[in-house]
Amino acid sequence: MTTQLILVSHALTQWNIEGRIQGHTDVPLNHEGKNMAQCLAKRLAKETIHGIYTSDLKRAYQTAEPFAEQKALEIIQEIRLREGRSINQERSSIYPTLPFYKEVETQTDLCLRVTAALSDIAKRHNNQTILVVSHGGSIEFFINHILEKTKEPIIKYQGIRMALNWLEYKKEQAFCIKLNEDDFLK
Repeated sequence: MTTQLILVSHALTQWNIEGRIQGHTDVPLNHEGKNMAQCLAKRLAKETIHGIYTSDLKRAYQTAEPFAEQKALEIIQEIRLREGRSINQERSSIYPTLPFYKEVETQTDLCLRVTAALSDIAKRHNNQTILVVSHGGSIEFFINHILEKTKEPIIKYQGIRMALNWLEYKKEQAFCIKLNEDDFLK
């Protein structure tokens, strides 16, 4: 089984500009984000892509929409591709001075959830290329998880908003092919 996944974090929202953590809050793209989604569609126009998955949050779906319309592909929403969320993140935006310690989801749990979702997508689409639009934190944890398995010394992966991250699944194992391709946004 060989499946290629193209992982992309969602385009820009007003909350990104304001530095607010979005977590599971369903924030739409802003005007600049919609333009970025158009750039993504233009960049991928010549690629052979067989399917599109996004998280169930508006900002991820809206990022994939122009490309899906261009190629007449259905967008499949997968809740496991969501960003992580902690009580600290959610409450700190409302009560910034109060300390909260209990996490809703640990980083390990987030990584396991996203890893399972991407593995399932790869199994469903043998010998195909699939676009996956998710969230920066989810993608960073997943890619760093893959890179930690390699024997070569690596630098910790830091994602670039909307950059293309090309991965290949072979025999249920993920490999990074190309990371942070963002020339199409310039």
